[in-house]
Amino acid sequence: MSDESLARAKSVLRLRGRAARRAITPEQRAAAAQAIAASVLALPEMTTARVVAAYGAMPEEVDAQPLIESLWDLGARVALPRVASATEVVLHEHRRGDPLCTGPYGLKAPCPEAPLVPVEEVDVFVAPGVAFDLACNRLGMGGGYYDRLLAKAREDAVVIGLAYDEQIVVSVPCTEHDRPVDVLVTPRGVYRRKARGVTTRP
Repeated sequence: MSDESLARAKSVLRLRGRAARRAITPEQRAAAAQAIAASVLALPEMTTARVVAAYGAMPEEVDAQPLIESLWDLGARVALPRVASATEVVLHEHRRGDPLCTGPYGLKAPCPEAPLVPVEEVDVFVAPGVAFDLACNRLGMGGGYYDRLLAKAREDAVVIGLAYDEQIVVSVPCTEHDRPVDVLVTPRGVYRRKARGVTTRP
């Protein structure tokens, strides 16, 4: 597939993925956030996670706040990304009660004075996406922020994608620069990249 064809395929899929996210009702969003948080916390990868990088969700994304609250309850340190330049995000610690500032794209993020968290300290990254496939390939918004951030992560760090079931597609077009997630969690399933096994919620 040519670069032009790949870009066009990604653009079309982004439109479909965002439409699928917007179609989720508020009641479904709340239930999904709770179900996903429970599934993430039950993952064996979370047993030893001490530093978790989550995200401040856009209105149409899976809300990570229930997961963040549970992580605080368990004593984990939580970091959130902040857009620092046109190409880079940095991680700041986010503690219970800390205010969030509105950054580029309307994203809620830690304020600049919040303590920085080196990428190398993060055990688990929790990432949103526009679309995913069952091989755990991820399609983001197109800025490449997460791909560049994850390129700096430790080799043993785990990347967990959060999505609604409606965001799963047959195949996500990608290149070697596109970072897949290691585990994809939806309200109804847990999908793993390496074994490509599927666990479905009862």
